[in-house]
Amino acid sequence: MKALVLGASGQIGRALVSELARKKLRVVEADHLCPRSGSFSLDIGDAAGVQRCLDAVAPDWVFIAANTPGGVDRCEESPEEASALHLAGTRNVLEAAAGCRAKILYYSTDYVFDGKAGPYSEDSAPCPVNAYGRLKLAAEEAVRSYPHGHLIVRTTAVFSWAPGTKNFAMQLFENLRVGRSMRVPDDQCCDPTLAEDLAEASVALVLSGLQGTFNAVGGTRMTRAELAVSLAKALSLDAGLIVPTPTRELGQKAARPLQAGLTTDKLRKALGRKPWDIERSLKVFLEARRAATDAPAAACGEALKADILARARRYHSVAHVPPPFEPRHSRIHYAGRVFGEREVAAAVGSALDFWLTLGPQGDAFEAKMRRFFGAQDFVFVNSGSCANLAAVMALMSDRSPRPLRPGDEVITPAVTFPTTVTPLVHSGLVPVLVDCEVDTLNIDPRLIEGAVTPKTRAIVVPHTLGNPCDMDVICDLARRRGLLLLEDACDALGSTFGGKLVGTFGCLGTLSFYPAHHITTGEGGGVIVNSEELAPIVRSVRDWGRDCWCPAGRSASCGRRFEGKHGDLPAGYDHKYVYSSLGYNLKPTDIQAAIGVAQTDRIVDFSARRRRNFEVLYSGLERYQDRLILPRRDPRSDPSWFAFPVTVREGTDRRDLVACLEEAGVETRLVFAGNIVRQPAYRGLPMRPHGSLEQSDRVMRDSFFIGLYPGLTEEMLAFMLKTFEGFFARRGKASHA
Repeated sequence: MKALVLGASGQIGRALVSELARKKLRVVEADHLCPRSGSFSLDIGDAAGVQRCLDAVAPDWVFIAANTPGGVDRCEESPEEASALHLAGTRNVLEAAAGCRAKILYYSTDYVFDGKAGPYSEDSAPCPVNAYGRLKLAAEEAVRSYPHGHLIVRTTAVFSWAPGTKNFAMQLFENLRVGRSMRVPDDQCCDPTLAEDLAEASVALVLSGLQGTFNAVGGTRMTRAELAVSLAKALSLDAGLIVPTPTRELGQKAARPLQAGLTTDKLRKALGRKPWDIERSLKVFLEARRAATDAPAAACGEALKADILARARRYHSVAHVPPPFEPRHSRIHYAGRVFGEREVAAAVGSALDFWLTLGPQGDAFEAKMRRFFGAQDFVFVNSGSCANLAAVMALMSDRSPRPLRPGDEVITPAVTFPTTVTPLVHSGLVPVLVDCEVDTLNIDPRLIEGAVTPKTRAIVVPHTLGNPCDMDVICDLARRRGLLLLEDACDALGSTFGGKLVGTFGCLGTLSFYPAHHITTGEGGGVIVNSEELAPIVRSVRDWGRDCWCPAGRSASCGRRFEGKHGDLPAGYDHKYVYSSLGYNLKPTDIQAAIGVAQTDRIVDFSARRRRNFEVLYSGLERYQDRLILPRRDPRSDPSWFAFPVTVREGTDRRDLVACLEEAGVETRLVFAGNIVRQPAYRGLPMRPHGSLEQSDRVMRDSFFIGLYPGLTEEMLAFMLKTFEGFFARRGKASHA
């Protein structure tokens, strides 16, 4: 029998891999966040990736042990992400497994019940009280309809010695070992289940040929607080640091079933085995800890890595605590990276794996971003500027459905970032520069059609500072005139127009992950691919222009590496050295991707905080609209603001206001290149200004922006508004005098 374990780095996955190996069964590991060397890097939310994995492995059994990082509360906070894993991901596995007629073992939970009358049998009527339970129940229903054989194993309160995971035992250990108290619910009942016990029961069920739903839990019913005390004593830690607390006082985001737990009569009868009581479970738990500590260095690598990651997380909590804000002494940056222990641990973990080039973490990051946008593909590159370069070169490829040619005109705004225009110039295209609207800083949609000539082939629109352009007008024009549309969404991750994410209107969209942007990978960027035909071309441009699509570290995925005829090359020329596009090496590193995997989970929260900060600044500056032009938002749009733009009216000198803010410690920036025609490097280039560009000149002369990124506190925002107030109060007195 060949088994495929999905979620192999989690505590259930680790125990399963060990138990299957102990039974001398062939096992293949797949994991999303922490794939080990030789295992598959797989996000089960990526249907195409799941299909490729199942096709390659052709397993007899698939164990679905993948779970949501952050657990039950994370599902409540990010229901779409949780649904992509637990429901859509499970359906992806079922669909792919049907092709090879593999059987399925799916792990579920006692959280499918409301916890009013536990413990529950397999025949009890489910009634979940939180998002996690509802998703697990929906996934169970999908598994039950699978025609080729299945097992659903419900369990609860799983724990194990598994450093690097967030299981309850490891959380307790990490807190108590440094003398930190831990509040634990004293009114949530459960049946603590050691992962090794669960794995042994699971494999026994598989080998028995049984199907259906089975409860597999430990043999001792107790509260979470009682479990905590038992673990503390077993680990020789101070049980006095455990603070038994009613659930209602814990502030948990998801409701918890209190009198939960599961009966095991059906499992006992089917297998003739008793579940392990807490004493036996703790004995095996301690043996696993000693084995990890006493093992030779090679066998101890995973445990050592987990310890390093735990220390990296603690390092973050000590070294990266923001200093207290001191008005006029602290610098209020216009932008900055916002990160936590997950990002630090992700970067360290990737460095320990020493993959270096783009690899499994890159696959995971691209899959999460592809799912976020609902795009055909997402291609991770080394900067937002190179994302623009890759997009333009893909549109000029002979393989493109409608390739651009040198001399073709491309409409784009004069108020822009340089590397939106530079790839056009370097590719021999002719930028046609259109004026902007001062209150949106975006291309003026009323002027675009007048700039179209018979040579016009495309439109490139940046959504300036996160404020979406009028995509109704632009998309209508592109359709009517047969123009390609490329969106520069580098400043606008999470912004929507008409309920649709920017970056998904055109055939391609671009993003930047520089530290100033919405999420960061350090350096980095990405291309959102909304055209099936362009997906392989963008990847080819990024990867030296090669025709081969083998993932990093693998050769001959297609099985035809030395077959085929390509152009004028000899028959059978090595496909890894066939180049079908003009390209570069635009790839970032896997360490950057690992940070991106963690940052992606913050997109929704970061966007919400940016919008909230924008509203605070807008409300505070509204009273100065006789002196300032504040940003205008189209009612059809919902910007995920990059920054807060301000344009001074006649009678107010931008230099004076900027100097006042900077002196107070409030960072300012001008609106990128202003009117790019005026920039030294762009003078005399083959560009065609359309009209006078007078509004672009005004932005260059009178506009600037300040920060509103998620790292700003209420105290900082209040001080920024106070600084404006002081400036205008002094100006008012001076004018009166």
